[in-house]
Amino acid sequence: MAAVAAAFAGKAVATSTISYIINKAFDHLKDNKKAGGLKSTKARLEKLLPQIQVVFDAVDTEQIRDQSEALDAWLWQLRDAVEEAEDALDELEYYKLEEEVKLRDSKVSGSLHKYKGKLVQKFNHTFNTGSLKRLTSAVKTLDEAVADVQRFLPVLNQFDNDKLKKHKQDVDFRNWRETSSLPQSLVLGRDKERETIVHWLTKAGSSASERVVNNIPIFSIVGIGGLGKTTLAQVICNDDKVKGYFDPIIWVCVSYYFDVETLTRKILQDVTRQQINIVGLNALHNELKEKLSSKTFLLVLDDVWNDDRIDYWENLVRPLRYGKRGSKILLTTRMQSVADLAARAMQEECHPLKLSGLGETNLLDLLNMHAFSGVNPDNYRNLQQISKKMVGKLSGSPLAAKVLGGLLNSKRDSSTWNRMLTSSIHNIEQGKEGIMAVLRLSYQHLPTHLQACFRYCSLFGKDYEFTKEELVHIWMGSGLIQQLMVNKTPEAGMELVGNKTPEVIGMEYLDALTRKSFFEVKSRPRSSRAIRCNIFDEYYEELYVIHDLLHELACSANALELTANFLKWFQRLLGTYALKL
Repeated sequence: MAAVAAAFAGKAVATSTISYIINKAFDHLKDNKKAGGLKSTKARLEKLLPQIQVVFDAVDTEQIRDQSEALDAWLWQLRDAVEEAEDALDELEYYKLEEEVKLRDSKVSGSLHKYKGKLVQKFNHTFNTGSLKRLTSAVKTLDEAVADVQRFLPVLNQFDNDKLKKHKQDVDFRNWRETSSLPQSLVLGRDKERETIVHWLTKAGSSASERVVNNIPIFSIVGIGGLGKTTLAQVICNDDKVKGYFDPIIWVCVSYYFDVETLTRKILQDVTRQQINIVGLNALHNELKEKLSSKTFLLVLDDVWNDDRIDYWENLVRPLRYGKRGSKILLTTRMQSVADLAARAMQEECHPLKLSGLGETNLLDLLNMHAFSGVNPDNYRNLQQISKKMVGKLSGSPLAAKVLGGLLNSKRDSSTWNRMLTSSIHNIEQGKEGIMAVLRLSYQHLPTHLQACFRYCSLFGKDYEFTKEELVHIWMGSGLIQQLMVNKTPEAGMELVGNKTPEVIGMEYLDALTRKSFFEVKSRPRSSRAIRCNIFDEYYEELYVIHDLLHELACSANALELTANFLKWFQRLLGTYALKL
């Protein structure tokens, strides 16, 4: 009953709960000489309680860290202060109860009872005094924490979490991600990948399906956020051989809103270089079909997320089939599952290139290019030595190198650079350009059950290597496998989820996370748990590893989840105390 009442109470009881703690504390302190002068503290605390309620009503527990790191830190400070006061109160209540029980003890003989009573009284006096000191200190700490609430009142209006603001944030991010075929800067270390893709794009069509029904072959660049997939695609579009082979070269930034009519309109506008006012998908398809019928085109679909609606893909590619033979599609995505679905929709083989991190030499050149932009690097030899050490922190990410270099560009002193060297990647991110902002979007796009499984892996160290069976059993043991329909098979005694065991469901979870590039698959030679791989007819063990930057993301997401869970727990605690009022 209490739990139900607490659940209904929620944030609305924040002030009454803290008020209960304050009043209970001062009941214990009123006869303590060393607690003198605390009356003004009590009055000040009670005066500020409505302002605390305003903060609790405004914060979004799911986004608190992104909204304000300072507010996030203050909430933890307030939590610690309340817990300390609560612990001191519990301690005093315990000793009070213990003394009452011992005073009722009538079985002990007179002298022994008298001697024991003195010991108990002395013992309780010692511990009561210590507990009262602790409670006095806790009240002062709570007073300091509560006083800080006034710092956050002027900025609470920015924490409006209605749908309109959420929509605006989505639009802002889409506008930031909007890309074009024009490269923004020099590209380092991708010559091999560029040559591979250019050769594939410009070779004569050879697939049987392409020759029979004029399917459009699709090449996909796959990799986690921040590795330079878009930049590589831009370089390819501006390659002389590619420009001589295709006309037109069409570039569309897709992002995670896969609306077929919108994308078709974008393609048509890029082909015609005109604003398109045609209404309706059929009319757009007919117009695009006509424009492409005599063209050998290259269509670049950048930053694609749709990996679950093949009908959307089929609608999108329908007018593309009318282009001349030799036309191609180049796709960039963070998820192998997107590449697979696009190829299925076109009834083509999947041709992916899994983009890996840059080598340290190229990464160092890129970092120094941004860090020493506008100055002569030779004048900063000491800083160049520090930048060499920084490269190992960047996990092969060009975006991380760019962000870090840009941050260091205006701070050319060795103390600042050394401080950056010892910080983790997520502490150096700068706004929308930050590497963690890019990766966090990938995480937020996952279903909640996959988010939970991914977050759990933050408990293991970086570069920890899992076997599939090991990781699935860890998830099962932690209750992370959803069991909506659980039955027992009498003959096997095995739990089933629908028609699948939890182990099968867990493997599907891992496969989904791997397709979405949250895990990398590695192989190593035979071990006792090896599985058969078709590599030189030997036994290899298949291992799953989380990229360093993604591990940082998992830790960050886990911390955010813990904060959200604390706030929910704190609200339940407030509700429980409210029942005692």
